[in-house]
Amino acid sequence: MTVIAYRAGIMACDSCWSSYGTQTVSAIKIIRLSSGALLGSAGDNDARAMYELLDKIKDPKRLPSRAELAATRIDYQGLIAFPKGGVYVVSTGRHDDAGYQPEGSEDDYGIWPATTMGGYAAVGSGAEIALGAMDAGATAKEAVVIACRRNRYCALPVHVVKLHPAQPKKKIK
Repeated sequence: MTVIAYRAGIMACDSCWSSYGTQTVSAIKIIRLSSGALLGSAGDNDARAMYELLDKIKDPKRLPSRAELAATRIDYQGLIAFPKGGVYVVSTGRHDDAGYQPEGSEDDYGIWPATTMGGYAAVGSGAEIALGAMDAGATAKEAVVIACRRNRYCALPVHVVKLHPAQPKKKIK
């Protein structure tokens, strides 16, 4: 139960990590991969298999196939933003208790460009609210705040990560 939003080089997320319908911890859901890309995660709390799969990918042309996504056997939706451009939705769809996808859920698997309309994107249970907020001009952070106010599965505080972190100023001698 999450909202992840991306706009103008900024990825923002809520803090609600839940289990069995109860918030169990408040934590950030965005990581910087070793490739420099940002990955915002929604779905299974334990997404280590997805982190490992995406960690070293620097070029969107090298994103995993549907079969590779399915092999993670997790219920996952995320946004990956690359430093050299491109933001993509990553989705593994639904799974039963044994980790297998239910019949008919194959359409939920895949990777596709996320910012095809308006230059922004959102995933998670608060995605529709966040997208509406960004349609009205909200930043990624503002969109997540609005989603947290309206979606019972999202919670403050909001965490914000810049795709291109500020570089330290060089000392002039």
